[in-house]
Amino acid sequence: MSAVLALYRTDDLHEHREALCEWLKANDVAPHTVALGWISVEDDGGQRSIRYRAFRTTSTGSRLVDPDDSHQAWTEERIAPLRTDLPKISHGL
Repeated sequence: MSAVLALYRTDDLHEHREALCEWLKANDVAPHTVALGWISVEDDGGQRSIRYRAFRTTSTGSRLVDPDDSHQAWTEERIAPLRTDLPKISHGL
């Protein structure tokens, strides 16, 4: 079971967008693919990772519509290895 080390919620993502975008890039995550609901940093037995929701897209990069809710973009949960330290910002956890 993973332990959540940090949780960035929608308000955090908006307020600290620049710092979080740089941090995501340093961790090989394209910021434009990340949905703005939440991002968590987790530790699972010494393996640290970033968990987030990413937009599902076409081969040309257009966002797909959620088949269950036509008013929402279609997202999926993704996990990326944590390569660089967390940004020095206050956050919601």
